[in-house]
Amino acid sequence: MNILPKEIITEWGLQSLPEQKQIEIVDRIGHMLYQAVLVRSLDILSDEEQEEFDVLLDNDGTTPQDVLVFLHSKIPTFQLLVAEEKDKLKDELMLMKKSR
Repeated sequence: MNILPKEIITEWGLQSLPEQKQIEIVDRIGHMLYQAVLVRSLDILSDEEQEEFDVLLDNDGTTPQDVLVFLHSKIPTFQLLVAEEKDKLKDELMLMKKSR
């Protein structure tokens, strides 16, 4: 499970920005999306799965990719969840931009 930076750059219209700025923005978007997916996933996981998840998170060697693989294995609609959270984040950020 990986959100492709190129997909975000294209979908969010970041192509005209300098490459370094694109990298910075994609990194920030990725962090926000990761957090949103984690929060939403907690509502879906069973108590037993949440305990497994806690053990995974407590392991110092766990990477964000490990977390995403775990969630993907436990949530049948995980891809849809990620897509929904990505769209929601994009809408929220665009609203913030328009209100400035």
